[in-house]
Amino acid sequence: MTLRDKLFGFRGRVRRQDWWLLGILVGIAQLVTMFAAASVHGALNPGAAIAEAPFYDLLNRVPVWISLPIHLVFLWPTLSLSVQRYHDRNHSAWPIFAYYAVLYGADYLPEQAWGWLSALDNTQQGIVLFVWGAIWIVAAIGILIVLGFLDGTQGPNRYGPSPKGIGGPPATVFD
Repeated sequence: MTLRDKLFGFRGRVRRQDWWLLGILVGIAQLVTMFAAASVHGALNPGAAIAEAPFYDLLNRVPVWISLPIHLVFLWPTLSLSVQRYHDRNHSAWPIFAYYAVLYGADYLPEQAWGWLSALDNTQQGIVLFVWGAIWIVAAIGILIVLGFLDGTQGPNRYGPSPKGIGGPPATVFD
């Protein structure tokens, strides 16, 4: 399987080693791109709130019209790697699509969609946000354990031959 297939395809299987290595590289590339976009936006718009944002808060002040396309560009290789990793475990990848759909959907919903939250008092808002955050943290930890630490199916499965070469020739990270 080529590097292009691993980053942009949804067929076949990928090893944990490839998932970690390529996932970290994609994440670093996304962060660098976001910081560059935020810096350029701040430099071009000196009156914008982003111009005086501290470094650690820079990404929180990037406008949606900048951050959404960047997130969507990097979502594809992230999904591709995760789908192929699920396939290596001989599982359907629908849970990962559901996770990202709800995560991105909630993150990019207009503020009016969260209007019902303002009807609650501060304690109730805190409870709702705590439960929402706890659900996503548990889901993210579960996905991390399944994709990053559990071994794939030994030998071929319904998604293709073993990426470790068990029952066939060995595969490499960048072949």
